[in-house]
Amino acid sequence: MNESALILVDSNLNFTTTDVAEVDPTRATLKLCLAIAYIVLFLLGTIGNGIVIVMIINVLTSMRRTTSLGKRKSLSNTNHVFIYVLGLSIVDFLVIMHLPFLVVDLLKGQWLFGTAMCKLYWFGESVNKLLSSFIMTVLSWDRYLAVCSPVKSIRIRSNTIAVIVLLTCSLLAVVLLLPVLIEATVFKIDKLKMIPLMEDSEDLRLSDLHGTTMNKCMFDSDATFTLYTFMIGFFIPALFITFFYCRVIYKLHKSSRNMREMRSSNQETSKRDTDRVKQVTKRIVAVIMFYFLCWTPQWALNIMIQFNLIHVSWMTPAMSALFFIAHLLVCFNSAANPVLYALINRELRQQHYRAMQKKRLSNQRVNSAASFNIVTLQDGKRLSFWESVRLRLIGIKDTLLRATGVRSRSPSNCSQMSVDVTFQEKPKYLVPPCSSSVPSTSSNLLENQEDDYL
Repeated sequence: MNESALILVDSNLNFTTTDVAEVDPTRATLKLCLAIAYIVLFLLGTIGNGIVIVMIINVLTSMRRTTSLGKRKSLSNTNHVFIYVLGLSIVDFLVIMHLPFLVVDLLKGQWLFGTAMCKLYWFGESVNKLLSSFIMTVLSWDRYLAVCSPVKSIRIRSNTIAVIVLLTCSLLAVVLLLPVLIEATVFKIDKLKMIPLMEDSEDLRLSDLHGTTMNKCMFDSDATFTLYTFMIGFFIPALFITFFYCRVIYKLHKSSRNMREMRSSNQETSKRDTDRVKQVTKRIVAVIMFYFLCWTPQWALNIMIQFNLIHVSWMTPAMSALFFIAHLLVCFNSAANPVLYALINRELRQQHYRAMQKKRLSNQRVNSAASFNIVTLQDGKRLSFWESVRLRLIGIKDTLLRATGVRSRSPSNCSQMSVDVTFQEKPKYLVPPCSSSVPSTSSNLLENQEDDYL
């Protein structure tokens, strides 16, 4: 096993999880700070991704229910983007879920969960991280189609295609990283010398005798596999993301320039279009820079180690901190993606609010109908069976009429009865400014992309 095989490509636990930390205040402090950082990321990531998952499921369920009732669909053509963002949030949520295992390993100094969990830990984290890059690439591709080919891509940018793309990306990630599932295992390490111990070797016997043997969950990767995962998991997605978003920026600037020429007399409108382009451009640049910031350090360190451009010193706290910071950035990417792709998006918040309003209105109607089950007179006497049935039918009729916007006259004989019913008119909503199926003008294109997913 080469030196680089001892390095956890994802977590690099071996740099600080030794008993040397117990007598080295610097290492002990480093371990504590890293554990706190991972716990904070775990809380932020689970809460953020959990909120996004609940919001999008609520929105998609409401849309499906509205469509099944035969109501007019929204003019928005970004419903499929909700599916992509839902997939990204689920994947990032699963990436964050590995952090408790890492924190335990960090504080205890060794892997305590057995070989089976070691394989699942490595395979699950690796697949989800690769899948996260795939989905971010798909999102950039979808924005490219929405801006540069809005008419031709209508059939491609659909809910069915979104589900197929997600399933294909998941299957591809699983197949590409099967070697991780096969090769990941628990190694025995001498905690003092930080060297691997082979089974039935003299070194292992002596290490057991002195009580310096510890278990580490690792994946023995070589340079070929590192380059292979680097290309499919970072380099190629980065190229596509940069290309698609640069094309989006170019298209928006071109549309804005054309609109300024058409509206040369209207300075206020031209300035508004220019400001929108600047805002969208800033968001796109932020997405690209954030991706490179979070992923480049880890891949750069792994490449340099595999090709012996740097040599790892197990007893150097600075090197330990460097690798942990690189891994923290990757985890931070999964924790921050909900904010970057979902929570700051106005359309998702509007759709979620609309879905909650529909659900609240539906519950109020059910409660209103149920309030007719027991109806009492003002003097406390109970109504007869037929009177109760008649009032129940009147209540249902009134509910239906109010739901359709038609007022019914209250029956005269109901004036003496105390019936607590609350009706609420269905709120009317305007179509949010989102990407429509066929943008009619370049101005619409700017308005659509101003608050769309990027």
